[in-house]
Amino acid sequence: MFIWGKDSINKEQEDAILENNSVLLIACPGSGKTRTLTFKIAYELSRLKSDKEFVIAITYTNRASEEIKERVELLGVDTTQLWIGTIHSFCMEWILKPYHLYSERLKNGFKVINSFDSEKILTELCLPYKEEKITYYDCGILARTDNFSLTCLDKKKHKSLQKILSEYFSILKKNQQIDFEQILFFAYEILKAKPLIANILSKLFPFILIDEYQDTKEIQYHIISKILSINKGTSKTLIVGDPNQAIYDSLGGYPMPKDELEKLLGFELTPLSLEKNYRSSSAIISYFDYYKTFETPIVAFGKGKDYPSSITFNSIISVTDLVEELAQLIIFNVEKAGISPNEICITAPQWVHIASITRKLIIRLPDFSFDGPGMAPFSRDIDNFWFKVSRVALTEPSPFMYVRRLRWSKEILNELDFSGVDVSNVTSKKFLKICNSLDIIETDGLTYLRTFFNQICEKLKIVLPNFPVLDEHFISFFASSESRIKRLIDEGNEYIGDIENFKKVFRQRDGITVSTIHGTKGEEYDTVIGFALLDDYIPHFSDINGAANSKKMLYVLASRARKNLHLISETSRAINRYKPDGKFPTPHLLKYNYPYSKLNNQ
Repeated sequence: MFIWGKDSINKEQEDAILENNSVLLIACPGSGKTRTLTFKIAYELSRLKSDKEFVIAITYTNRASEEIKERVELLGVDTTQLWIGTIHSFCMEWILKPYHLYSERLKNGFKVINSFDSEKILTELCLPYKEEKITYYDCGILARTDNFSLTCLDKKKHKSLQKILSEYFSILKKNQQIDFEQILFFAYEILKAKPLIANILSKLFPFILIDEYQDTKEIQYHIISKILSINKGTSKTLIVGDPNQAIYDSLGGYPMPKDELEKLLGFELTPLSLEKNYRSSSAIISYFDYYKTFETPIVAFGKGKDYPSSITFNSIISVTDLVEELAQLIIFNVEKAGISPNEICITAPQWVHIASITRKLIIRLPDFSFDGPGMAPFSRDIDNFWFKVSRVALTEPSPFMYVRRLRWSKEILNELDFSGVDVSNVTSKKFLKICNSLDIIETDGLTYLRTFFNQICEKLKIVLPNFPVLDEHFISFFASSESRIKRLIDEGNEYIGDIENFKKVFRQRDGITVSTIHGTKGEEYDTVIGFALLDDYIPHFSDINGAANSKKMLYVLASRARKNLHLISETSRAINRYKPDGKFPTPHLLKYNYPYSKLNNQ
């Protein structure tokens, strides 16, 4: 039985871990949620009664699953019977791969189209509809339990979009492909048509954890409930999240109310909560508490709760002076407040705001480095096989990275096996040894990766044209990466293609982070600087639930900060004849009568 030290967790966390019934756990920001989930997984692993049983943990992102699995491994627990990943990965691994023969659409085989090729097809299909101003970005879909719905809010475009998507699905069917949303749709259809499969899975999974439930789509709730409900609650679940952070409703994510969850599952959930915030100062907590849309107590409990936080709001700086204002805030935090650059995050509502600002900050502050997902110089299509190989290719052998790289190697070998490559004589350690033995002298990132991939194929005797999926992924990886590098160079990042910039992608945080508010979710920093906090961005002009979603965005933004928080609603942005002064600050910021700090430069 997994046991822990006396002071390693608090009473709230221990209650959630030891509860034998299924639980709905509401966890406030900074409450030690990840620690609780880690201990809960380790505890449930130690309670398994058979080597044929698995603990399942479903996370919102691959990054979260990586972090949680590593933490469980560091507890010294055997993770052989732990499966952790996103709902899409779960559906592929446990439903579509083993049971696709039960689907009329998939029974003759299938492959998942990558995002780059999907975008190419949809972009071409949109060309005849230029007069209606329909583009690829209008073609978003959500899988439902009975069909697919459009995410485009402009109802005038729906008739044409339905035609485009009908053609798109026909092309995929002809090519024996499915896309991201279809993974969920066909997984649900199989479980619905064959309850026996749900019954088999329920016996394999005595415990299923669902993280970030407030970002879960309706069909995802139904997929999991098919498995959990069939044995009437014998399999247990821990559903955890924070409804105040439900910022993905435009993608279909929402926190299903407890009574609806119980009705769907067919059994009761024990309500528990984590209310102690160990992350932020009392001042920061007091500030973001204002933006709550779901009432739950948040209590400052960390060692830094008495930190004298600087919380500022600037609504008079012009967009032309924004870069200098951001630079001064960075300098203030580093030189006056003693904050490490690695613990500073600059964030805005959309990537379009981030890209140009980052380029200008690099020029303005040449002694600082900047890092972020949007600055990755190659395709980050996490489902692309060669992206998975790139993780091993671009990380150095070290004791710290060994366990992680070994796990990546296992994933790569599993993918090769599924693609038909004979890797029966290749262990994860042997594959890693092969990768470590490759000595490639190359300064261009894409050339380095192409050489690395080709040498791996030679070592494993893989002739790419003989394996269509691997070949398609290879072509799309480099096509997508070349397109991405060109865009980043056009934006002023002329050295982005260097191998050193490639290697930065998988290193621990290095430099000042730049990201969107959505991208910072789950992160924490000593200082957070948010800009472009303007009406039409927060809330988005097309958001029908703008008032509530605006508060959630500001809640997520502010709750990332441990010590200092700087908010900017710059003037003169997006001036036009309707708004000669540009966009106005986000309404909630104007309504909040908070006694903001004043810095020397303000």
